Formats: sequence, C-alpha cells, structure tokens
Amino acid sequence: MRTTTRGRRWRSVQGELRTVRFRVLATVLSFLAAGLMVTGITTLALDLRNLNSRVSEELLLQSERLRNVAEQGVPGGGRFTTLDALFSVFLQGDAPGRYESVMATVNGGSTFLPAGEQPSNLATPELLETAWAQHSENQTVFHDVTLDGRTVRLAITSASLGDGGSSGLLVAANEIGQQREQMIGSFGTFAVASLATLLLAGAVGFAVTGRLFVPVRRLRQATESITFEDLSARVQVPSGDDDVSQLATDFNRMLDRLETGIADQRQFVDDASHELRTPLTIIGGHLQLLQAGDPRDVSETQVLLLEELDRMQALVDELLLLARSGRPDFVRLDWIDADAFLGAAIDRIAVLADRRWRIDSMPGGRFRADRNRLIQAVEQLAMNAVQSTRRQDVISLGAAWTGTSLGGLEIWVADTGCGISAADQERIFDRFARAGVSRGKEGSGLGLPIVKAIAEAHSGSLRVTSQVDQGSTFVLSLPGGTT
Repeated sequence: MRTTTRGRRWRSVQGELRTVRFRVLATVLSFLAAGLMVTGITTLALDLRNLNSRVSEELLLQSERLRNVAEQGVPGGGRFTTLDALFSVFLQGDAPGRYESVMATVNGGSTFLPAGEQPSNLATPELLETAWAQHSENQTVFHDVTLDGRTVRLAITSASLGDGGSSGLLVAANEIGQQREQMIGSFGTFAVASLATLLLAGAVGFAVTGRLFVPVRRLRQATESITFEDLSARVQVPSGDDDVSQLATDFNRMLDRLETGIADQRQFVDDASHELRTPLTIIGGHLQLLQAGDPRDVSETQVLLLEELDRMQALVDELLLLARSGRPDFVRLDWIDADAFLGAAIDRIAVLADRRWRIDSMPGGRFRADRNRLIQAVEQLAMNAVQSTRRQDVISLGAAWTGTSLGGLEIWVADTGCGISAADQERIFDRFARAGVSRGKEGSGLGLPIVKAIAEAHSGSLRVTSQVDQGSTFVLSLPGGTT
C-alpha cells in the first residue's frame, strides 16, 4: 500500500514537472541565474583588473616621492651626498598604506626600513637577491613574489646620486594577494546571496505562477471532464483583465457555443426525424392498404404517394439548404440594381397565388448581395404571406435605404392577412416552428429559418411586426456597402 501511494505521488510530481508552470518558472530562474553569474564574474574580473592598476599606481607613488626628496635635498639646504642619507630622510616621511611595505638598500652597504611594523618582511636575503637580480637602471620594475605563502607585488626602483658613487634600490611592496583573496571572498558572498535570491525567487515564483495557472489547470480539468453528452462544465474566471482571465472567459464562451450548437443539432435531428416519419408512415400505410387488382385504387394511391414524395424531397432540399448556410461560399456577392431586383421579384412571386400583389416603394440605386439567395428569401417570405392571407388580401413588396446613401437596405414583404400572435412571433424563426393561425396550407416550418439564414449570411438580420387579424410585415435588413 505504501509503495502504491509513493508511486502515485512520484507520478504526480513527474506530471507537475512537465506542466507549463514549471517550465515557465525554470526558464525564468535559468535566465536569472545566468544573469547573476555573468554579473558576478564580470564584476570580479573588473575589480581584479582595477586592483592591478591601482596597486601599480600606488607603488609608483613611492618612486615619485623618492625622486621628490632627492630633488628637494637635505633639510635646511644642500644636496644629498650619500644614498644612506637620502634613504634615511625618505623613510622618515609619510608612512606606507595598509597593505604596503618599503625597504631601501645600498649595493654592498646597509638596508633601511621605516620605523614600526610592516605587512611584509622585506629584509630577507632571498628578497634582496631577487630585487638586485630584477632591477633595471633608471626605471621601475614590477615583479610578483611569494613571501610567507602570500603573493606580494614589488616595485623595484634603482637609485643613485649621479656622481659615479654607489647605487641603491628602493623596494616598495604591496600585499596584492591578500586583496585578491578578499575580492574572491566577496564573490563567494555574492554567490551565496545570489543562491539565496534564486531560492527566494523560486519560492515566490512558484506561489505566484501557481495562482496564475489555476485557470489553466481548471481548463485542463474541464477538458478532461467534458464529453459529448455533457457540456455543462465551466471554468471559474479569476478576477482581473490579464491574458489568463481572458483565456478562461473565451473558453467558457466556446463551451457555450458548442453546447448551443450541439443542442440545436440534436433538436434539429429530432425535428427532422419527426417530420420525415409522418410522410413515411403515410406511404407505408397506403401501400399496405393498396388493392393491386383495383386500377382506381392504384391510381389514387400513386397520386398520393407522389405528393408525399414531393413533400419529402422539398423537406430534404430545405434541410440541405440550411446545412449549407454556414459555409463561407453560401453567398456570392455582386452589385444588384434595387429597382430591377424588385421588379423581377414581383414577377416571380405574383404567380404563387391569386392575391392583390403590389410594390410599395422603389428605392433606386444599387446594393451588394447574392441575387439568387435574395430571390429565394423573398419567395419564402411571399409563400409565408400566401399561407396567411385570402384572395382579397394585399401582399406588398418594397425596399428603402436606411441612413445615408452608404447605409443599408431594408427589403420587406407585408400582408393584410391573419397576423401572428405575440407568443408565436418569438418562435417562428425556429426550425419546424409554425404559427398558431394559418389561412392556407401548412408549410414545413423551415421557410422563415431559411430566410433568416440567408440574411445572416449577408451579415444582416430578419425581423417581423405583426398583429392578429391585421397582417404582418417581414423586414430583411442588409448592411452597408451600397451605391
């Protein structure tokens, strides 16, 4: 049992390590660590280079001071006659710095040291031998040596009074190794502080990214739980207006659209199967009752079956039309003369039934639309008007511009028929929905949904205004782009 639990925990940890949260956090920390490392190494290299330059400049100051003492001469006036006197006066001057030591020596003579202790013991035979071996006449030579396990930089300056007498050396030393060690130690402190900063940044980043990626985890959990049968799951949208919140909002909207689409699809399939079941039942029942030996019965049954087949074919054609309405090539736009369109449309619909047909308004101008689809929409509206009217009723067709000359176009089909109740007006644009009042042959319930689909394919809309026993007006609105 323990092994199983540990295994699950380990798999859970492995899964977390593969998440976007850890990849983002690891990337940020990697760049931060690289930046800190580059900063530390660069700073250390610059400090070491500056240390070398500064130490050399400070050592040269001793040589300059010796030259100034020699030029000033003996206190009270006069020139130095011996190097011993020069070195004695020189060593009585300013004390060396914290890491500096000074020594003077005369070839074959004495060695001079300042009073007090110095960081480095220069009065050793080995160092004197090195100094005389490395010196160069009339210039200062720098040389690094090891004294008591420490690196010391020497500035060896030759000295003479220019009278052909004895020569000497001024040896100034600086504990450069100790200063380097201090800088390297500071770099170690910086490295420890950087590591602590990375750990703190990692902890804070882990907590912050955990909160930021909560919607992402919820998205993942939602996608795992969502099935075709159940699309009700939603993701909680966090407060704020960042990309993650917008992602959660868009995901919920996508689920809303999918749920609505699938619900419409199911309803559509149920309604279609119901609508097709009736003619199929009629056909089957008449075939079962058909008397093959009775020519009259065969003839009547044949006519009835053909009518039912025609109705089924029309229903299938309308279903296919609605199915294609969502495709981008459903409409093909072209410039249409408005008056010519209305004239052609009234000629086509006037033969649908014996009604009082007329045109209310000719707007003039041209608009951009799919001529065939628009004629189809007007015919559907006219057929709907025929079903709601009687012989003496008026059915009118018209159009008008909205707004400026670059505004939209509204095309309407109005009738003086039975009208539509307020309750039915809310559902007549649904597939297979039928108004409660009709004065003609009942349709399939797909005519108005087809007109609505054509309007929406043109980025337009379809609306109705109606009162019972006073008539109805269906208005198809098309967007701008007119001339």
